[in-house]
Amino acid sequence: MRGGDRNSTDAGDEAALTRRSLLAAAAGAGVASTAGCSGVRTPADVAEAASIGGNVAYFRGPDQVRPDSEVFLDARRREQFRTEHVYGARHVPVDDLTARTETDAGLVPDADALADRLGALGLTRDTDVVVYGSSVGSRVSRVVFVLEYLGHEGDVSVLNGGYEAWNGRVGVGSRSPRGATYEASPQEEFVVTRDWIAERVGSFNADGPGLVDVRPPEAYLGARKSPELVASNDRHGHIPGAIDVHWTGNVDGRMLAEPGTLAGLYFNNAGLSQSGRTVVYGQGNVNPTHTWLVLRALGAEDVCLYDGGFAEWANVPEDRRGRYPVETKTTTVVETSGSVGGGGGGGFSCTG
Repeated sequence: MRGGDRNSTDAGDEAALTRRSLLAAAAGAGVASTAGCSGVRTPADVAEAASIGGNVAYFRGPDQVRPDSEVFLDARRREQFRTEHVYGARHVPVDDLTARTETDAGLVPDADALADRLGALGLTRDTDVVVYGSSVGSRVSRVVFVLEYLGHEGDVSVLNGGYEAWNGRVGVGSRSPRGATYEASPQEEFVVTRDWIAERVGSFNADGPGLVDVRPPEAYLGARKSPELVASNDRHGHIPGAIDVHWTGNVDGRMLAEPGTLAGLYFNNAGLSQSGRTVVYGQGNVNPTHTWLVLRALGAEDVCLYDGGFAEWANVPEDRRGRYPVETKTTTVVETSGSVGGGGGGGFSCTG
């Protein structure tokens, strides 16, 4: 067992509870039992429904992970983690994994800062990891992106269905894990810069790379007075040549949308190539990692992230805007039908 893998609980016996045992205890105590009722789904049913079949990378259901040999990273808010989490999980504050550094070509991930955060979680490059959130939203995908960008060598998986699909052991409370040294080996091919994009304006989604804007269509179109417009942006619209595929179309409730449907969305409707380079960007550097992850999971061979995002592109000094243009008229919006969430309480975040 890796150092720090067992986490402290407020009551030791609570850590060994499972969702199945909680359900049984409730029935035994006289709470209205659902056994045999038509249409009722048990925790085992939910876990089974989250299983992923076929040739899809990263995403796995609760019955497809190895809780005794993999480290679970909880990307939810800290109060959710403290209330209850996968037994032995370590809390990873996603805001700690967005650090960037300025270069002459534009913003790029701060590899040293990111490696320090992973080391503080007790991770090394060979640790097998399962990341989960309230759903399979972008809080989760940002963690996966950082691991892959830093050259992680262990297995990296996402718990399909999020914590609500988990039916194994749970724990409560929190304790800081024993720290480790994370030796980063940044994979520079996973990111592009503002200047890299500027040099290719006019070629995207034609003879050059694919460029996908993951923001809501209203932001992509620069729709006047839309609540989707970010007030801190000096300009509104999108990078010339980009197509819009709102990232929430990747998710159906708390689970990954049907993989065949996603493949049709990106490789047919959006016209992206599985073998050619595709760049994804959003307002910042969290949401676009979800499309980055989904494209890789579907077998796309060369997907990278513009980590500076539209916030960097839209807010260059006025005298440099000719090199970094924004457009609203040439538009391609690919309709999506997914939604992030699952109903109910629990403080669910739109990013999962």
